[in-house]
Order: sequence, then C-alpha cells, then structure tokens
Amino acid sequence: MLSPPPKKGGTWTETVLYPFNVPDLGTGPSGPVTFDGSGHMYGTTTFGGDVNCADGVGCGVVYELSPQEGGTWTYTNLYSFQYGGDGAYPEGYIVVDSLGNLYSTTTASEEGSAGGTAFELSPPQQEGQPWTENTLHTFKAPADGGDNRGLIWGKWNDLYGVTEAGGTGCQPDGCGTVFELQP
Repeated sequence: MLSPPPKKGGTWTETVLYPFNVPDLGTGPSGPVTFDGSGHMYGTTTFGGDVNCADGVGCGVVYELSPQEGGTWTYTNLYSFQYGGDGAYPEGYIVVDSLGNLYSTTTASEEGSAGGTAFELSPPQQEGQPWTENTLHTFKAPADGGDNRGLIWGKWNDLYGVTEAGGTGCQPDGCGTVFELQP
C-alpha cells in the first residue's frame, strides 16, 4: 500500500544544468538528450555554433555535458554544422555505440535543400583533438524523405528513423517516410 507523506516534500525539483545563452556554443536545444555508459549527456541545438552560418544564427551543434564533482556539469561543443555536405539544424535523438560514436540526423542538407542528413560523429584519437563528422546519407527530398527527427538502433545494429516530409502520395512535400540505414 502506498501512502502520501505527512507533509509536502520537494519530490520533484528542477536544477538548470546549463543555460544555452552563448550563440557560439549553441542555442535552441532540441530533441531529447541521451547518456553514455559513463554518465555523459549528449544533445543537439537547432541554432548556434558557427555564427557565420545561415544569416548569423548558426546551423546547430552537437554538445556534451559531463558531470563533475559537486553536482556541476561541463559543457563541450563537439561539432558545429556548416550547412554544406554535413547538413544543418539537427533536432533529432542521438544514439551512442560501444566505441563512443554518436549518430543522429539534421533537418536540412545543403543550402537551400530540406532533405537533411544522417551523420556519425567519432571521438578524437587523442584528447583535445576535434571530433570527426561523417555524413552517412544525404536525403533527397521529397523522394526519400526530409526533415529528419533522429535515429534509433534496430535489429542487427541497423539505424532506423522517420522523416516529417518526403515520400510519395502527398503533395507538395510528401507525408513522410520511415527509413533504415545499414552499415
């Protein structure tokens, strides 16, 4: 049997871990966050990063928040999107593999295209070096989808995701697709 406590306790509290208020480091956090086995948190911002990208608002970043003693967190910008072959405006869920590689999607691909990309970010071989971005797929909207919303692991370690636009049958932008990426 569950009983309420005799008086109200602060059962649910909110603590701000990091304020997204520096455009160079990313603004507009989007998509859910995910954790690796060491307790590091990963996420994306839709804007910020390289402020020379997309009319000065930035094209988004992938970031890491690392827990520190005393309950504080350290923010690291792992990658800033450039709106070229790497895509722009990440908004999706990130998945992490056993080697520490991160996988997700962007909602736009090359400047002027709404297709988006699926990407992999690999950690550096040596501490302090930059992470490496590898574009796994560039979506050709509307044919195979566009406006992507992240990835999940599936059977045989394939990656699966959905797009909000693209596909066939609905006009003008399509009604969306479900896709699979195989290694």
